[in-house]
Amino acid sequence: MRYRTFGRTGLRVSTVSMGSNRLGDPGVDPSQWPPIVKQALDLGINFFDTSNSYNQGRSEEVLGDVTRGLSDVYVSTKVGVPVMTNDFPNREFSKETIFREVVNSCERLHRQPIDLYMLHSPSVSQLKAMPFVDVASELKARGYVRYFGISTDDHASGIWAIDHGADILQIEYNLLDPTAEDELLPLAIKQDVGVMVRMPLARGLLTGKFPTGQPIPAEQQWRRPKGDQLQHRLARVDQLRFLERAGQTLAAASLRYILSQPGIHCVIPGARTVSQLEANAAAADGDLTATELERIRALHAEWRAEGVW
Repeated sequence: MRYRTFGRTGLRVSTVSMGSNRLGDPGVDPSQWPPIVKQALDLGINFFDTSNSYNQGRSEEVLGDVTRGLSDVYVSTKVGVPVMTNDFPNREFSKETIFREVVNSCERLHRQPIDLYMLHSPSVSQLKAMPFVDVASELKARGYVRYFGISTDDHASGIWAIDHGADILQIEYNLLDPTAEDELLPLAIKQDVGVMVRMPLARGLLTGKFPTGQPIPAEQQWRRPKGDQLQHRLARVDQLRFLERAGQTLAAASLRYILSQPGIHCVIPGARTVSQLEANAAAADGDLTATELERIRALHAEWRAEGVW
């Protein structure tokens, strides 16, 4: 495992860390989850991202139980999506909600202060409507969090947050959509903001398991594109299959591409099984070749000219 300093926070985090949105999934034996977190620790992963709304707080509880008392293990969590309903469209960021829920997250995670605390995908208009700077300062002053920022709704929300003092960002960025490289990442580098990348495998499309020309089965459709947009993206996945070679899957190459970019400190792919976790972690110990990077840049130039992501 490799490690990087997470921007101006100074925290040393594993370049491949673990997204924890699946921990505590309903209908699954609860005993399945702690071994996955323990195996992540054994693999050298020392950073876990979650949210208070993931499975009604069960994700935080699993992480809290396994990582309690461990030094040099870091957790980020988020606030804003209603905890019990996970009603993402109705997320809200009132000061009252934030300070009520940070206490609950501290209790579930068995840690105070929380290392990294983020608003869960606020829009620019939502950010402008709340006392962002004051909330950040008070959360830190009262000992609830160490560093504050947002999980971005879009690149514009990330730019707004950086301009208003965010220490950290969680952004959406992958081989199929590199537009974070245009404005957001250069600004984050300039301000030494810690950047983690969610959905680095484009909701599984970059695993290469979905064939072109076919719809995604209904039971696997969750929040993935449909129709023409799906087929457009799958066609581009096929263009990237040159990255598959001995010792490198398309998924590993996708993670390695992100980690090759300036300003990126870690990726946080999720894992429902130990085998998925181990495959993700293995990507940390290799690099793309110069030829592979050159071919990716050429493809991205073509896609930018088309203007469709």
